[in-house]
Amino acid sequence: MKQLITFIILLFSITAYAQPNPDPNTVCMPTSVAKKIAEDLLIGDSAKASLYITIEQLGITRDKLSFKDSIIVIGKIKELNYNEMIKNEQIQKKAYMSLFEESKKQYADLSKQYRRYKVKKTITDFLFTGGIIAVTGAFIYRYTK
Repeated sequence: MKQLITFIILLFSITAYAQPNPDPNTVCMPTSVAKKIAEDLLIGDSAKASLYITIEQLGITRDKLSFKDSIIVIGKIKELNYNEMIKNEQIQKKAYMSLFEESKKQYADLSKQYRRYKVKKTITDFLFTGGIIAVTGAFIYRYTK
């Protein structure tokens, strides 16, 4: 009996741990609570990963949008340049048309002046030739008498 009492006293003095090498920084908890904490940590980690991916996708989308905006701006600048070129061509065409109309008027005026000159020259040549013939005839008539 002495041995049994000694054995029971020894058992009370020994502290038993469920895990080997107990650490004072660890916390013991029920398995269901530990599973819930692990699930929450996994959900938090996946949320962080999806946030990181979403931020990267947002950056890529911004780059694409910036690129597309630059294409649109370049297209608008080209459109403005083409419209300006068309306006310049129309102005140049109007200038050529007015120049052509003016040259037609000048040609008609010069043509009229040339016809008048030709008529005057013909009349002058005819009168000059007639005058020479008359003077020659008068000289001949005067000296032949």
